[in-house]
Amino acid sequence: MQDDIYRFGNGVRVFRRHVLDHQVNRYVKAQAGNLHEPVEEHWFRTLLGEIADPDPLVYDIGGGIGYYTLLLLRDRPGAEAVVFEPLPEHAAAIRENLALNGIAPDRLRLIEAAAHVDEGEVCFEAADFSSHVAAEGGLRVAAHDIAAMLAAEARPVDLAKLDVQGAELALLRRIVEAGQAERVRRWIVGTHGDDLFAECRALLGQHWRVVHSDPAPAHQPDGLIVALRD
Repeated sequence: MQDDIYRFGNGVRVFRRHVLDHQVNRYVKAQAGNLHEPVEEHWFRTLLGEIADPDPLVYDIGGGIGYYTLLLLRDRPGAEAVVFEPLPEHAAAIRENLALNGIAPDRLRLIEAAAHVDEGEVCFEAADFSSHVAAEGGLRVAAHDIAAMLAAEARPVDLAKLDVQGAELALLRRIVEAGQAERVRRWIVGTHGDDLFAECRALLGQHWRVVHSDPAPAHQPDGLIVALRD
């Protein structure tokens, strides 16, 4: 049904059942263009615009329902997208939303696994957009070593968006300690809590140049750090 579709101000469409009521209320009340997270989206599009390569390699680590991947593949037809999304409901939503926006499924690598510090399986707490790797309980999902994934790529990642509900520092540390920092040229990191924000900013600042950091951006729930390699 036509009224089952939610249209963002940038033209991206998703099925209304894929977004929560409180998210829609935020989009409408923010008066910031009816966007998912306006500050993060500004930086996402800004950094993409700085990539001269017509077919950039972009990692979406914690893809959710595919919002940023949809934006990427619509705006950059030659982009190679790699999306990590372990929650089955969200992986299914990504496929549905690709079709809704007229994007062929073979334009991305959808990895239905958690980005992690090791290979194997992890416990995963299914909590919609707050889903996260857990110490115990929840679902058992596949997990891939993020550093090994980066090392196996034929070329460096031009841009990586990281939103993993509290595991961001562990993943960044794993990448750095494995000697793979140079494999990611640009980062957009969503942080979850003041301590994680400070620690992620410090670590990123040692290996990349931090160009933006805000623990509480307007109209969005998470902290935000943007960093790049010169």
